[in-house]
Amino acid sequence: MSAKKDPAYFMYFPGNYRWSSAFINMMSAAPYGGSEISELHRIGMQLKDKAPEDDEAWFHACVNVADKVRAHAQRFEAARHPVSAAHAYLRACNYYQMAERFRTPKDEIALAAFKAGVDCFHRHVALTDVNIEIVEVPTSAGPLPGYFVHAQNAKSKRPPCVVYFDGLDVTKEIQYVRGVPDLIKRGISVLVMDGPGTGEAIRFRGQYLRHDYEVAGSACIDWLEKRNDVDPKKIGVVAISLGGYYSPRMASMDDRFAACIAWG
Repeated sequence: MSAKKDPAYFMYFPGNYRWSSAFINMMSAAPYGGSEISELHRIGMQLKDKAPEDDEAWFHACVNVADKVRAHAQRFEAARHPVSAAHAYLRACNYYQMAERFRTPKDEIALAAFKAGVDCFHRHVALTDVNIEIVEVPTSAGPLPGYFVHAQNAKSKRPPCVVYFDGLDVTKEIQYVRGVPDLIKRGISVLVMDGPGTGEAIRFRGQYLRHDYEVAGSACIDWLEKRNDVDPKKIGVVAISLGGYYSPRMASMDDRFAACIAWG
């Protein structure tokens, strides 16, 4: 029997790949405004010497920092400093949702933290200078929540668009700080979605994971084709983690997708 190999990434919590992976996940959001190293340090210090199975400790460490960052955001907003407030709300959102990630089953405390994250993102939308729409995409199982992020530096009135789906335990808010700002700066709009079984769709709408995920993908194209600010011939799809299985399925089942990336 071969020896168990450690993951290739640095283990911030030795012997605990879940926390280590999630911590790196939060670190990787920093270039897009989703985290700040001193705040991550505060989370890490609260988890020092905690048992790997103590997900309650993980939850409270992340929520404690999220609460403080949200309070900063609220003070910035009250003082009419929208840029600082928007940045802080975005980080608080990420910490709330990463806190909730390991808390199962999803009890009222977990759902309250998740909703706090969504609310923080909506405040970010209201205050940021990035043009973001909070949208609903109709599907046969009911509307799916998403964000339409407008391209910057677009070379035409109808720029290309990427439909960005999540994975097993990812959310549209977490996805936003995984490259969306880079895409829009390059003239590509992004429709960031909670797919069936993820994010708000499962927590608040009872939309479970489905094998025919292409239903959601095609619904997004139907919705985008009705807009006058998207080139319908230049719509791609990318999905992360488990979505790395679903994105090729969506593209293979609907030839209106001009490109596909399986990020998982």
